[in-house]
Amino acid sequence: MKKQLYTLIVLLGTSALSFAQTADEIVAKHITALGGADKVAGVKTAQYEQTMSVAGMDLVGKTSVVVGKSARSDISVMGQTITQVVDGDKGWAINPQGGNTAQDLPEDVVKLQKATTEPTGMQLAYAKLNKQPYELVGKEKLDGKDVYNIKITKPEGTYSYYVDANNYQLVGTKSDITVQGQKVNGSAMFADYKNTDGLILPYTLTLTGGGMPGTVTAKVTKLLINAPVDPSVFAKPK
Repeated sequence: MKKQLYTLIVLLGTSALSFAQTADEIVAKHITALGGADKVAGVKTAQYEQTMSVAGMDLVGKTSVVVGKSARSDISVMGQTITQVVDGDKGWAINPQGGNTAQDLPEDVVKLQKATTEPTGMQLAYAKLNKQPYELVGKEKLDGKDVYNIKITKPEGTYSYYVDANNYQLVGTKSDITVQGQKVNGSAMFADYKNTDGLILPYTLTLTGGGMPGTVTAKVTKLLINAPVDPSVFAKPK
């Protein structure tokens, strides 16, 4: 009887282990849900057009990305355009409220903004491709969905990526980081996934925290993958 009981315990333990997923397995399934590793690795550029809503204001955004290298964001509101650029290890910005002269971004801000050189919703996939360490925190609930929490620790702080336990799409992210000596918390939610050139990407993004004046809801109205991007758009005006 004791032997049978021991055998049952071993079998139950083995069964439980067989259903447990590792961080690598979850991220691999997430990449498959995006369209596959080859599709992800094949993305060289991305160009977005977006409408945004924040604090009762309607904004229009345009973003150009050269994956892993450069990104430019232009946001137009009330007849003015705010521009921010990261190009390699340098960056600059133009904010009409502070004048129309391009100002260099601080080094730590440039390092943070390098994440914008990765297309929206693909950050966890690039962490895998770039061999960044990550860990599985566990399974939990987010916005009513069962999700896996995958955590990445970087010098500036921690990032949590919440992967849907059913379809392995990215549901949301949270960050707890330090920027220029200040603690900054932010979160993002992803929705409205659509097929674009074989990639399944989110077309609606909701952002909160991070020093923003309120919740920002961004909707992609146009997305081009691997269309040519003129390198001159990243050059700092003289």
